[in-house]
Amino acid sequence: MAGLTSAVAIAATAAIVLPGPARAEDCLADWGRAGQIVRRENLITVEEVSKSLEADGIGQLVKTTLCWSDEGYFYRLVVRGPTGQLKTTVMLAKIR
Repeated sequence: MAGLTSAVAIAATAAIVLPGPARAEDCLADWGRAGQIVRRENLITVEEVSKSLEADGIGQLVKTTLCWSDEGYFYRLVVRGPTGQLKTTVMLAKIR
């Protein structure tokens, strides 16, 4: 879990450059469907991302959206930092 925590923390603190901006139609608003994809593809779960962000002192996860591109699945995250500032970032939803 330590390796996962570090990987999630690193990915969450730095925006990952994806080919072009994610379009709304490339993201899932329905978490019932998104959850099925996370389980089927064995992706890092939102719970794992949230716990890692908090444990590493990066902040609290406010909102998560599962999206996809030619590079694979990724999360669009809104994180509330320790000072209360909201930051939007993305991270690859890598296979565990």
